[in-house]
Amino acid sequence: MSDIAPGPLREQPPKLVAVDLDGTVVDYHDKQLTTPSKAVVEAVAKVRAAGVPVAVVTGRALWGTVRTAADLGLDEGFASANHGAAEYDLALGEVSHEAVVDTRAAVEAFLAADAEVEFAVAHGLDGWWHTRGFKRDFHAKWAGVIDLDDILERPAARIVARVASDNRYGSATRCPRALRLAQGAGLDPLAYHVEVGYNGWVDIGPPGVSKATGIARIAERYGVSSADTVVFGDAHNDLTMFAWAGHAVAMAQADPDVRAAADEVAPSVWEDGVAKVLARWFP
Repeated sequence: MSDIAPGPLREQPPKLVAVDLDGTVVDYHDKQLTTPSKAVVEAVAKVRAAGVPVAVVTGRALWGTVRTAADLGLDEGFASANHGAAEYDLALGEVSHEAVVDTRAAVEAFLAADAEVEFAVAHGLDGWWHTRGFKRDFHAKWAGVIDLDDILERPAARIVARVASDNRYGSATRCPRALRLAQGAGLDPLAYHVEVGYNGWVDIGPPGVSKATGIARIAERYGVSSADTVVFGDAHNDLTMFAWAGHAVAMAQADPDVRAAADEVAPSVWEDGVAKVLARWFP
C-alpha cells in the first residue's frame, strides 16, 4: 500500500486543521486512554505556531475528548465530540454546544430488535451512565449504573446501544450484529442520527448531526471555508467530514472505502502519519 493516494497533493497550507482521535492521533486501546506521540504533539504545535488553529473532531464522548485534546497541547480552540453533537471551548473550559435527543423511542426500538441489548447515555462531562449489564471492558469515565426507567425519562446528548460482539477492539470492520441491531431498530432518520461501530456499539444522536456539522460549526467560528480546511480520520464516521473538507487525509490502516474517499492517504497511526503529512505544510 502506498502512503499517498493517486492524484495531485495539496500544496497550499490550510487555514484550519481538524483531527480525529482514535486511530488517527492516538492508538486504539481498550484498557487505557492512550496518548499521542511526541512527533504528533510537536507537529500540532508547529501548526499552531504558524497561526493556524487545530480542532479535534471525534466520536468520543466529551470527557475523553477533552483529556486527549490536552495531551495534544491544545489549550485553546474547540473540540467537537459525540459525532458532532457536542462542542467544548478549550480556552474557557466549558461546553459551548450540546444537542440532546429523546431517549424513549430509541431505547424501545432497540429492545424490540434485540432483547439482549444494553445501554449507556452521556450527559455533559458526567461520564457514562449505563445499565447494569453494559460491558465495561474499555477505559472510560464511568458515572455509575442507572435504571432503564431513568434513561427513558431524561433526554441525552448521546445514547449507546451495545450487544455482544466477536470483533476485537480496534477492528477495521463494523460489527455484523451491531449492523443488524441498527437495521432492526429502524430509527427514523428525521429524529435520530445513527452510527454503527466496530465492537458491538451503535451510537445514537441528534438528526442532521455528524462530524461534518461539527467541523463546519468550528470553521464558521474562525471564518474559515471548507476549501481551506484539512481533516484527518480513519473510520466510516469520518466520511461526512471528508466530503465537507477541502482536503481529506485518511490513515493507512483505514478500511479501503475510507481510504478511497480521501484526497490523500497518510502513513498509519503507528507511523505518526498525521505528523508526516502536516510537515509538508508546517516544517
